[in-house]
Amino acid sequence: MAKMQENWRDVIADRLRERNKNESARFADIIHYNNRLFDTAAKLRQENLDLKIDRKIRDSVNVAGTAGGSGTGFGTDVAAITNAQIQSLEKKVLAQQEELTDLHKRKGEHSQMVITLNQRLSDLQRLLAERERALAEKTALSVALKEELDELKASHVTIKDESLASQLRANTAEDKLRTVQDENTKLLNLLMEYKSRDAEIMNKENDKFVKEKKARIESELERAIRDIPGPSSLGPDLDRFDIDGLPEGVEFKFDAHDGEVNAVRWSPIERIVATGGADRKVKLWDVGKGICEQRGVLVGSNQGINSVEFDTTGSMILAASNDSASRMWSVVDHRLRVS
Repeated sequence: MAKMQENWRDVIADRLRERNKNESARFADIIHYNNRLFDTAAKLRQENLDLKIDRKIRDSVNVAGTAGGSGTGFGTDVAAITNAQIQSLEKKVLAQQEELTDLHKRKGEHSQMVITLNQRLSDLQRLLAERERALAEKTALSVALKEELDELKASHVTIKDESLASQLRANTAEDKLRTVQDENTKLLNLLMEYKSRDAEIMNKENDKFVKEKKARIESELERAIRDIPGPSSLGPDLDRFDIDGLPEGVEFKFDAHDGEVNAVRWSPIERIVATGGADRKVKLWDVGKGICEQRGVLVGSNQGINSVEFDTTGSMILAASNDSASRMWSVVDHRLRVS
């Protein structure tokens, strides 16, 4: 850092020297004239001193001539030579004074120019100081930004490493999840197999139970039939039924409903059969004449019928439907009495 500051300070100093050199080259003539002015002024002061000395000599000679008389030829010649020299020197003094005035004038102009240049130099030095201060601030800011950038780079590397580690953990978790899913699938398949086996065992037990129940019912029916009197005591309508044993075939077969038949019930006093089906109807059938003849249709249910039942007198019929509702009809006129 210190080396960097020395370098830019040297560069600025070199640039200032080069600029001063370029600026002073424009005023080289002025400086030369100013030096000549000082030299000429010194020369004129010396000549002025010489003139003063000559004048004193001349005055002393004039005084001596006046005292010795006007007849002396040597004194006249000396006076003439001295007057000529004095006139020449006076002219020379006037010229030198004019030149001195001009040089004083130029000196004033040069002094004003020097003052202006000094002021400009002060302004430039102040601007240079401000720029150096701004440069120092920017240099400090640059250093701070560089340090922050280094920190961000280190943080980026850390975050990148953490991301890779997280990705590895995620891949490991996915592998474990797939393994668990495979094991779960195997367990489900095994469970389905066990359930299938249990269902087969249960079906076998149900079949066995149904067969045993059927055999028991058949046995009970056989015992009950043996205790029932012959057909002559039951009336002429039942002569066609074989009551000496179990039914051996279908007595009636007909289409009672449009769909499934869910309930069947015999009337307690008449040879009437009531059926209920999925078509939401209860139908009455007369089977006393050896054929199934429709006696009536009881309507009013909103869902399929699942159960029917006569009362003890056989005059009313009660039906339950899938909408958890019960309705009662009259068997005689087929009218809905209770809903």
